[in-house]
Amino acid sequence: MGPSILLQGLALSLNRVSILQPIDGTFAAGKLHAIVGPNGAGKSSLLKCVLGLRPHSGDVFREWAGAPGPVAYVPQQSQFEPSLPITINVFLLATFSRRPLWLPMKSAAKVRIDQLLAQVGLTGKGHLRLGQLSGGERQRLLLAQGLDQGSQLWCLDEPMTGLDQEGQEMVNRLLLQLLGQGATLLVLHHDMAWVKRYADRVWVIDGGLAAVGTPDEVFADAQLEVA
Repeated sequence: MGPSILLQGLALSLNRVSILQPIDGTFAAGKLHAIVGPNGAGKSSLLKCVLGLRPHSGDVFREWAGAPGPVAYVPQQSQFEPSLPITINVFLLATFSRRPLWLPMKSAAKVRIDQLLAQVGLTGKGHLRLGQLSGGERQRLLLAQGLDQGSQLWCLDEPMTGLDQEGQEMVNRLLLQLLGQGATLLVLHHDMAWVKRYADRVWVIDGGLAAVGTPDEVFADAQLEVA
């Protein structure tokens, strides 16, 4: 089961400019929380604060039912240095093996990697260097990494970015599978039709918390700007 996440007065300022006014609230465990709002409203900043990737004021408490587990983070734009001689296979191998990477890959590890790549639609691409990947392929690779770690807390910033229709359907299947396993999902998304269909809770961010509730509750206010 994924954790619940309690925010107490979480706020963010950069160079004395307020990015997020204090936010109080709880991301309930085992639910899909859609984070929406205008461009530049602080949505990605909120996600990074929750992950501890950006200094902030206030508190963030992760409350796990059992022992804390790994967190999967899929950023909107992930870049890899094109000149690095690191392949998809080596990248994934490094996430679950302490064996020196210059040694030949064991057959069991190869099978495991092939299974992960098949889950995210990268079958047969393990030999590609990270710098050769398209934006959509980078998204798929980071999803595979999270799956390998068995993460029960997922933070995804526009996970459909760069994906074709097949890729988007794959992400939807994956998210529903994770929900069925009790994972807590925080998903930044701009497609309100998707949010209405899949989200358990909607958080509207616009320099702070503008609204929170079920999709029916949030979208009942026709005056509320969320895109």
